[in-house]
Parts: sequence; C-alpha cells; structure tokens
Amino acid sequence: MFFILTYRQLTSINYHTIWFLLCQEPLIYGAIWGYYAPNRHTRRNKLGDNMDDVNWESVKMKANSVIDGDIDGAIPSDVRSLAEMLLQTGDNNPAQREPLSGSVKAMLKDFPSGKVVYRRGNQGLLPAAAGVVVDSAAEIIREAAHHFFTTTQQYSQPLLRKHGKSKGSPVYADADEYAAGLVKKARDNARELFKAGEWDGSLEGLADCADYTFTEEEE
Repeated sequence: MFFILTYRQLTSINYHTIWFLLCQEPLIYGAIWGYYAPNRHTRRNKLGDNMDDVNWESVKMKANSVIDGDIDGAIPSDVRSLAEMLLQTGDNNPAQREPLSGSVKAMLKDFPSGKVVYRRGNQGLLPAAAGVVVDSAAEIIREAAHHFFTTTQQYSQPLLRKHGKSKGSPVYADADEYAAGLVKKARDNARELFKAGEWDGSLEGLADCADYTFTEEEE
C-alpha cells in the first residue's frame, strides 16, 4: 500500500503522526522514500495484542463524529483526508489499530468538534455537531450575561435571585456566578430538547424551539 503526502499535508499534522506514518507496517512501505522500520507497537501487536472490532468501531465512531460535527469547517481538508485514510488502514490492518487510534485522536482532538467528542467525562447524548452549537451558544450567553450583570449589579444582585431550591446564598456573588448559572441552564435545556426530539441539534433548528403557541388561561 503506497501513499503520497504533499508538503501541506505533512505540515498540517504533528510530528508524532509523521513518525507513525514513516514507521508502521504495512501502512507506509516505501511511501515517501522507501524506508520501513517496524516499531514497538508492531512487535507488541504481533504477539496478539490487537484492538478488537468493537473497540475499533468505537474509535471510528468518535473520529467520524468529529469530522461530521465540523460545522464551521475548522478541520483542513488535508487533515480530514488523512484521518479518513488512517481509519481505512485500520479496517484492513488489525495489528495497526492501537497506534492508529492514538494518531487519529492526536490529529482531531484540538478542533472544536474534537474538543466536544474527546472531552473527559460523560458527554451525554448530544452528537458532536450539536455539541459545537451548544458550546458556541454557551460562550455567547456567558459573555453577554457577565456584561449585563456587571453593568446593572446595583439592581441585579439584590433582585435577580437564584431558584428557590438552590443551596447557599439566595443572591449571586458576582457576574461570574450569574453567567455560569445561565450557561448551565442553557446546556441542560439543550440536552432535554434534543432528548425530547424538539431540537435536531443544528443551529437552524434552534429557531423551532422558540416558536411555541401560547394560550391564555381562562379565569
């Protein structure tokens, strides 16, 4: 199997990935200048320590979720193509899946959708694209709420109180706490709307969540 990498492709990825491309069997065998050198991952995998199909499908699912969730086009086309190439190589070469998974993650984890998918902890049920929308919304809400509370603190701090069931002080200590409270509420609502099928996870779909029919209660 031979691959030709352009200078732009090589400069779009980190040194770990370049080293991986040069050293793995049979990923690159004479691909750039005919050099082949199996590394410790190859020797270990020859002993039977291969990534099974279930775990490899999980790796692919996360990587494809990052790529599909790149709604702003932050991932360069060369990086996207190379990631897809490495995933295809893993399909055909089970012995290479372990190092391949690390290289793919290293390539994608710092992009906006990658930060959503590879973030530590439970990511809930939001797909990467929806997570990017929520992250962007959270930052805008945080910034606007912080400015609002700061400029109106004389009135906002005593009058805009926390939910009655909240623990601790009934008032917000400062603009940071007020903004963080609104951001948490927005994130929670986004998950609930998506779970209920009221939001499709897209930026455009948020407009549908604001269109409700209000009826006045009869006295």
